[in-house]
Amino acid sequence: MEIVADGNLFGFFYDKVQAASAEQGSELEEHTEFYLVNLLVDFLRTRTLVRSGGERVDQRPFGIRLLEAMIGDPRARAAELKHLADSSLYLLGFFGESLERRSSVDRGYYAGLGTTAYRHLAVLTGGGFSNDSVFASLGDRFDECVGVLEGVRGGSAANSDREILALYERWLATGDERVARRLEAKGMLIVAPSSDGGGSVH
Repeated sequence: MEIVADGNLFGFFYDKVQAASAEQGSELEEHTEFYLVNLLVDFLRTRTLVRSGGERVDQRPFGIRLLEAMIGDPRARAAELKHLADSSLYLLGFFGESLERRSSVDRGYYAGLGTTAYRHLAVLTGGGFSNDSVFASLGDRFDECVGVLEGVRGGSAANSDREILALYERWLATGDERVARRLEAKGMLIVAPSSDGGGSVH
């Protein structure tokens, strides 16, 4: 990905997020897209997104971090939930395949934790499950947001056979139209499941 001057970071990532959203047929709310842009800008500026308390956020199991973030002072809980959720989103969007290679759990585990963290954050910050809450939106559309970040990342890894297969398996298991649109954006033709429960992609 190109490197740009700090003053142009927001515009640079805004264009990237918009292009990735359009390519994948994403229908994210505008405030959610802005959140993703700011997430990318903040990480590039600070390089601290995936660190908490001096250690990488993935040095200890994410599930334990999530449990720890559910107790204690509400302000501290909100900060930890946001850090965990943001880091999960960023790591899956940019290093998803690496996480799977060095972990005994699949992407669904990390996605589930990120989704849960955002949803709890939405409640903790007063947004609840309202569509107006950016955290609720991020929780409900976590996988779609990961796909947008994968599109921003670009490169051959974003269109690898492995990723296409993973998307296809996810589509077979869930029938999620957003996953189908991501497959179609990669040039795959989706065929509706047959009566025996199968489906195909060409």
